[in-house]
Amino acid sequence: MKKLGIVGFGPRGLNALEMLFLELSKQKNQLIAVHIFESEEELGAGQVWNTKQSTVNWTNITVRALRNLKGRPEIILNGIEIPSYPSYIDSLSAKDREALAHLPDQFPPRREIGKYLKNRAKSILEVLQQHHIVKVHKTFIADINLKDNEFHLLDLSGNNNVLDEVLLTIGHQTTKLSEDLKAFEIDGLESKKTFFSETYPIDKIIKAEATSTSKNIAIRGFGLAMIDAVRALTIEKGGKFKIIDKKTFASKFITSQNVAKKIIPYSLDGLPMVPKPLNKEIDNQFKPSEKQLAKFEKEVLKYAKGDVKAENADFLKALFAKIGVEIYKNLEQKIETSDSDEQLENTILMWFQNQQHQHECLLDTEISTISLLTNYVSMAAHEINVSLDFCVGQVIRHLQPTLYKSFSHANVSDALFADVIQFDEMMKRYSYGPPIESMQQLIALHEANILDFRFVDDPEIITKKDYWLFKKGEQELNCEVVINSVLSAPKLLEVSTPIILNLLKDDLLQPVHSKLGIETNKDGTIVLDDDSRKIPLAVLGRLAKGSVIGVDAILECFGPRIKDWAKGAVSRL
Repeated sequence: MKKLGIVGFGPRGLNALEMLFLELSKQKNQLIAVHIFESEEELGAGQVWNTKQSTVNWTNITVRALRNLKGRPEIILNGIEIPSYPSYIDSLSAKDREALAHLPDQFPPRREIGKYLKNRAKSILEVLQQHHIVKVHKTFIADINLKDNEFHLLDLSGNNNVLDEVLLTIGHQTTKLSEDLKAFEIDGLESKKTFFSETYPIDKIIKAEATSTSKNIAIRGFGLAMIDAVRALTIEKGGKFKIIDKKTFASKFITSQNVAKKIIPYSLDGLPMVPKPLNKEIDNQFKPSEKQLAKFEKEVLKYAKGDVKAENADFLKALFAKIGVEIYKNLEQKIETSDSDEQLENTILMWFQNQQHQHECLLDTEISTISLLTNYVSMAAHEINVSLDFCVGQVIRHLQPTLYKSFSHANVSDALFADVIQFDEMMKRYSYGPPIESMQQLIALHEANILDFRFVDDPEIITKKDYWLFKKGEQELNCEVVINSVLSAPKLLEVSTPIILNLLKDDLLQPVHSKLGIETNKDGTIVLDDDSRKIPLAVLGRLAKGSVIGVDAILECFGPRIKDWAKGAVSRL
């Protein structure tokens, strides 16, 4: 009997197991032995969706969008019945589903989705373990060796598992620290100052004495993880947000003695995330038509297949600009202009090149940070005229799934793929935006004189004995704690975990591009320099960014790439 190993069993590993046995059920009398290796306590949820984490960790995906998290059909294999499992929406109680129909878009805490994933994993694992088809190893794999066409997986205890094929679904991996982070880490070790190199698991921040006693705390980064860190430093320290407007979630913050006097976020450009529209009705204004989606997909595929050549992501920017203008012109509540469609498209293209570009239809990024936040929130709540940039950002969010499907494993140069990914990352400030309630919490903290935006745009940081001195112009602030909330990019050559370092050392992995992740085929198997070397080692998820695009969303963990891998694995095994 052939043996397959799945290293990492979060949502992507869970769906890989499901798709594997769904494909096996189409074959007669075929069984394999599956070995699962996961060091996290909760199978199916992984660290990101752990059910025991704080409720301050929110998702940035609406329950409405989670309707696309489909269920699992019943699987019958050699008389073994694996029960079906409901979709995320169908798993909710009838009372909750009814309530959702009358509420603004809901963004559940990550642990709520984790409960669904954990129970879904349990329902398939119980059956497969009972029939001795699957064995779960609660361990950390440190090394994978290939000897005589067999994989040897070594864990930290020295146990060796011999397998015929291996799938890596190990998610985010730690990378080498940048020079500024190294400096923070060394400073934190040698003084009373405290540095957190990562935001998650967030319990480290919540439970640390320094985050309860420090007067001023800085957060490196101005994205989603920063917002979670802010909630950890406020709600989990005894502070409370009181909602004063149930429609828009406008809030007032009531502090406590354990909340820092000042919390200062900072980043290279100081530009904040942009909230998603308040509800379905508002969001539908920015949704491309079926005709626009079809045309967009057709055009992207021309480039992805290599039928039309491109040197950079300009072709994609032009497509976004065209559809963005078409939708903007149809909005009833927008900043009016006498510009032609062509002139507005050129405005967007210039804005893509420079987020500080000025135009009457663009929100001026030179205004104060708090003004940016309040304007974005008011647009998302349909209270003021929508700017062109806000509209285009939301349109891109709706187009992203089609882009991710059409452009992954594209027949293009590595440099072009890298440029497309870089542009996609830049636009995530809009397309991966948080709920309005998160932004209202930031506004409430600013009004309470706790969240301080004076240093948000690339401040000077000077190391002192017992604090870091932040400077911007004439403004200065001493911070005893710094939290890094910037998630490191999946850059293969910068990853520092043992399993990846050892695979690179043994020449079993190679990057698509020096700035990107592992090169893989459509079925997830790795691509090596030597075309004659084809080994049954596959990688799905974040580390494959560069071969695929759009790996970070929960829905991608249950997407078509998992099915492609399962088909390939069954054909090989």
